[in-house]
Amino acid sequence: MVRIELSERARKELEDMDKITASLIRGWLIRNVIPLKDPKSIGRSLGGSKRWQYRIGDYRVLTRITDKKAVILAITHGHCLPSQSSWIRAKPPIDVSL
Repeated sequence: MVRIELSERARKELEDMDKITASLIRGWLIRNVIPLKDPKSIGRSLGGSKRWQYRIGDYRVLTRITDKKAVILAITHGHCLPSQSSWIRAKPPIDVSL
């Protein structure tokens, strides 16, 4: 089982979304990432062993995965990823359970 944490940026992005989209993203993460022993078994590597991207419809969920923890750094809409410096150097995550 994987523990999911949200960075401050990801938390704000979820709050700014409409409730239906935010709940779809949360539900997808709960159903598809939390039960996994290895969250790297799904998604796409973003260069290196710790950064991963999950596609949820038109959204991209950018994560940093370590041991049994997935830290959600950013949630973007569309095919464009934010610049690396803006989400790789994200502030330490706050502990928010989905």
